[in-house]
Amino acid sequence: MQRSLLDEVYSLSGKLTRREMLEKFKGDEKLSHKLTQALYSYLNFYTNRVREDYIIKRKECPLCDSKDFHFLFIKHGFDHMLCNNCDMIFTLQILDNEKVRHLEEGEEGDSYGQYKTLPVVNELDRKKFEIVFEQLSKYTSVKSIFDFGSQVGTFLDWASEKYAIVGHEYHQPLREIAQKKGHTVLSDGLDEISFEQEFDLITCWDYIDHVLNPKQAIKNLSKYLKRGGLFFFAINNRDSLSVRMLHEHSPIFIGPHHTMHYGINQLQRLMSGYELLHSESYVSELNWLSNWLNFKNPEVGDANLMGELLDPAKICELGMGFKVNAIFRKL
Repeated sequence: MQRSLLDEVYSLSGKLTRREMLEKFKGDEKLSHKLTQALYSYLNFYTNRVREDYIIKRKECPLCDSKDFHFLFIKHGFDHMLCNNCDMIFTLQILDNEKVRHLEEGEEGDSYGQYKTLPVVNELDRKKFEIVFEQLSKYTSVKSIFDFGSQVGTFLDWASEKYAIVGHEYHQPLREIAQKKGHTVLSDGLDEISFEQEFDLITCWDYIDHVLNPKQAIKNLSKYLKRGGLFFFAINNRDSLSVRMLHEHSPIFIGPHHTMHYGINQLQRLMSGYELLHSESYVSELNWLSNWLNFKNPEVGDANLMGELLDPAKICELGMGFKVNAIFRKL
């Protein structure tokens, strides 16, 4: 794996302290507080665990089906487990959407949508899309795209200027925002959705950790990807240095929603039958790590960046950035 150009252009974690970032992304701290309140709405406050009447319990690893796994920690009331066979980190409990309808209506989705509309976030995202598509163009000519996890349509806005694109979003308020912009955004189950066309490219930006049945979803979506077509992922990296150091304090762990945690090895296992063409790492999370090493709150602290101890470029070169992008080709 290599360090991505995105670490210079997109990532601010090796340049600004967390306090400086919160000031730059005005509204981010308020949204983070709102998100936290929503996450704890699923708890039984007598036990500080997720309510039993809200959940379904997994009996096996959702990636490799092994029953050999062990407990790591609790986050937001959810037990996080580590599979001894494939190293997938996953939540033992998942919310029962028939009872909670968090996928369609959860306030957490509203908060994320508001975050994505912040001007500085939107500007950085557009730079990110340009760089990623320059990389994708080395492998194929893209004309048609299916994107799932489309939220308010940030990527759809950019891509629709150049490509024919169909989006997908379960969360109704987010989907409606994207649809009002004129985008086609579907909400059918990913493991049963069907199309009358094949796509050159399928994209998944920071969303695969939300998908409860990823093997079935990938199997179904693959039917609508052209032979030789590309499948692109941007993931939160479970092998990042920040996850290894912060454990449950890492922002990657969002109990009700990030129910599976992928590194490149788990992603390759999920994409069996595909060829991995390219992977790259970015976002060192140096500001979070610097706070942690100085006994400050990793999310909101103002510790000076410890770049003399932890080199952001080296972190990403080692594949330990907080973000990983991967490009797969359908064989």
